[in-house]
Amino acid sequence: MGGTIQGHFDNHLNLRKIILEKRPEILVECGAGKGDCTRLIARMKNIYPFEFHVVSDNKIEGIDAIWHEGLSYEALKEFKEESLGMVIIDTDHNYWTLRQELAVAAPKMKEGGLLIFHDVEEFYHNSGLSMGYWNGQSYPQQEILSMTQLGGTGMALIDFLHEQRGFFKLVRWIPEHYGAAVVERKTVTQTFVVMPGTKPVFAPIVEPLKEEVLC
Repeated sequence: MGGTIQGHFDNHLNLRKIILEKRPEILVECGAGKGDCTRLIARMKNIYPFEFHVVSDNKIEGIDAIWHEGLSYEALKEFKEESLGMVIIDTDHNYWTLRQELAVAAPKMKEGGLLIFHDVEEFYHNSGLSMGYWNGQSYPQQEILSMTQLGGTGMALIDFLHEQRGFFKLVRWIPEHYGAAVVERKTVTQTFVVMPGTKPVFAPIVEPLKEEVLC
């Protein structure tokens, strides 16, 4: 499997800087691993107050966070719609799992909220398979294997962006340290046609003319 997202905390993606710039009121981390990045995020509560939730197969003691022991795509259902300012996803690296997570997370994101992903390069085409959950819950091995031809986390994210065009925007993708990506909840309310020339004119798209009924 890929490396921990801790490698992006102060380097590469610079998760710390993103958090400080965005200052989400509610931040959720899905996939704590051994808790290396989780501890660093929790310490940032000393800089500004925020609600920190961690979804993981098992609770790690000594970290100031609200723990949800279980599966990411089930635990995310507990949050209210349009309530989350940031969700970090570093879980099972396969197409099926990420699509489950995104289907639940998408309506939970606030406008301007960020989804942050790890291992999008390492598992762009290749699919990661854990073969089981630590807490004993049933592992959907057949569902995961049936979608391996669609790729891994990278391809799952790209397909999500295609389907959610006009609502989510890719704002950053870097290949370093197994790859990481940032997606913003950004609803498009108006599009423009850019006219050619030295001084482009931005012209609003005209609505289709309604057919007139002839008497």
